[in-house]
Amino acid sequence: MFTLNDLIDIAVKMEKNGKAIYCRAMGNAKDRALKELLQWMADEEDCHSQWFLGQKDSLSIGSADLEVMIPDVIQEMMGENTLSLDEVDFSLIHTPAQMLKTFIMFENDTILFYEFLDTFIDDPATREGLQKIIQEESAHIEKLTLMIQAIEN
Repeated sequence: MFTLNDLIDIAVKMEKNGKAIYCRAMGNAKDRALKELLQWMADEEDCHSQWFLGQKDSLSIGSADLEVMIPDVIQEMMGENTLSLDEVDFSLIHTPAQMLKTFIMFENDTILFYEFLDTFIDDPATREGLQKIIQEESAHIEKLTLMIQAIEN
């Protein structure tokens, strides 16, 4: 069983992991446009983690203690080494396009988790903020896809 606070902690961890990986990738990137994209994404992830932390602080006692039964599949997905790029062996990624495709998978997983989290949010303002983050994560995917197309052409 997880509380709503636990789910928000997972969201914060995902965003911090994303920022760290994008910053690390930026340090290894040679292409200026790719570096700028990775910096933008790292900044976005940082804003997202700060938003989630703010939501955690503003949860009412009742919401913070809400116990959520999560199906086994979701529980496994949220294990220590999932929903993050920590488990990716970047030594096996040999091209910028492969790296960007890996980032797209991470962003898609993030969106799925946030859509799951959305089902437990009652507050309209919080739900609106979460929907905005989901839209921003979708924008990341669009930009990554454009970057892949540019690289492959």
